[in-house]
This record gives sequence, C-alpha cells and structure tokens, in this order.
Amino acid sequence: MSISRLVGLGARKIIEYAIYLAILLIFVIPFAWMILGSLRNETEIFANLYPFTWHTIVPIEWTLKNYLDIFGLSPEGQSYGLNFQRFLFNSFLVSAAVVCSSLVVNTMGAYFFARLDFPYKNVLLVFVIATMLVPFQVTMVPLYIVVSSLNLEDTYWALILPWYASPFVIFALIQFFKEIPKELDEAAIIDGASYWGVLRHVIVPNAIPGIITLALLEFQFIWNLFYWPLIAISNNNLQMIQVAISQQTTQTQVYWGRTFAGATLASLPVIILFLALQRYYVQGIALSGLKG
Repeated sequence: MSISRLVGLGARKIIEYAIYLAILLIFVIPFAWMILGSLRNETEIFANLYPFTWHTIVPIEWTLKNYLDIFGLSPEGQSYGLNFQRFLFNSFLVSAAVVCSSLVVNTMGAYFFARLDFPYKNVLLVFVIATMLVPFQVTMVPLYIVVSSLNLEDTYWALILPWYASPFVIFALIQFFKEIPKELDEAAIIDGASYWGVLRHVIVPNAIPGIITLALLEFQFIWNLFYWPLIAISNNNLQMIQVAISQQTTQTQVYWGRTFAGATLASLPVIILFLALQRYYVQGIALSGLKG
C-alpha cells in the first residue's frame, strides 16, 4: 500500500472521529449542563453563561438543595407540597402496567396478522395501521369523554387503559414474526400444538429481541406522556413525573434548579433500562424492519 494511500486513509479516519466527537459533544454537553445545573444554586445556573468558561458547566458552589426540595425534605419543598418520589413511582407503575398489558394484547394481534390466513386480512391490517395517522389531539377529547363516562378519571386506569393496544407495536411485531420460518408453526401443529401453543412456545421465544425492543420503546413513550396525564388526572398524588416537572414553571417564575433535578431523575430509569437491555435492543433493531 502506497504512502499517499495510507495518508489518505489516516486523514479519513481523523475526519470520521472528529465528526463522531462533535456529535457526541452536541448531545452530551446539554445533558451534562442539566445534571450539573441541578447541583448548583438557582442564581448560579445562568450567571456564568457568558463568557463561556469552565464554570459555565461546572458549579462553583455544589449543593443538593434542589433534590431536597423536590423530594420534600426541605422546608421550601414541604411548603410547596413537592413529592417527586411519588411521581416517579406513579410513572413507573403506569409505564410497567402499560408495557405488560401491551405486550400481551399486541403480541396476540401481531400473531393474528403475521401467521394466520383469513379473508380480507390485509384490508383489516390497513385499518389498524391507518389509526397511527390520526393525531392524538383529534382523539383526546373523545377519549376523555369515554374515560369520564366510565368514571375512571383520577385513577390509574385512566392512564393505563387508553394505551394497552398500540397499532405501532402490532405493526412492528408483525415484521419480527414474519422473519420466523412458518415451517416451525406447521411442525408444532403436527405435534398437536394449538395456535396458542405455537404462539407461546414457538413465536415468542424466537422473537425475544423484537419484543424487548418494543417494550423499551413503549416504556419510553408512556414514561414521557404529558398531555394525557395533565388532562385525565387532577389528583396530585396520582400525577406522573413529566407533569410534575412542568409544574415547576409558574406564571411568575421558573424554578430551574428543581426542573433540572426533576429532569435528571426522570432520565435515569430510561437510561438504566436501555443500558441493561441494549444488547437485545441493538439486535432487535438490526433484525427488524425498523432499521429502514
């Protein structure tokens, strides 16, 4: 290999790594500023923005006051009735419940479309997929009327039941199920398995990466819900974390320290779940039609 070619490959690698580093900094610096901003006094957060120095990112005076406030462990937090541990529990409970029920219902729906033959299957599938094109703002009021008519407002059921069936999850799982050879279904049926047995013992074990991938996406979607909890829940003890964070912005003041502390806490469960299950997530993305 000639020297000029080696120099060209080296320069290309340097440019490639420089681009990766720039992308990394674009995403990491705001996140680091948020985390470190939650560990400084309210007045210090924006005091050193210009000119840009080391203390623009790193606090001069470190403090846990913002976390004590949002957990209601300080006099100021108690006076405002802050209880972020309760909001985190509500978000985790609702997200876990939706994910569990969603995977059961949507897995059966995806199996129905992906593996069984019946008349007008594709037409029905088009109707299911078409519901993804309807904005939530269009269905928000009718959904609230239904929830109110069933006397479910201000309950966990109001946060769980509207999301247990997802056309996106059904569509994505269909792509995973289609990758599994149909000969496995036929062999299981010949051995005496029912359709339910095929789903349980053949389809689900072979689609674990896809199921975990969709579980992570669904968990993140429910965890980040804002408008629906804001509408359906008026009892502060049942409220979710994203609404609680937004309540730190009032008409007269924005409590940036509490907002940063709450946003930091709200980011942790999703990050931890992704890091714990990233092997399945990457494998699921690589094997599915989501990579397009």
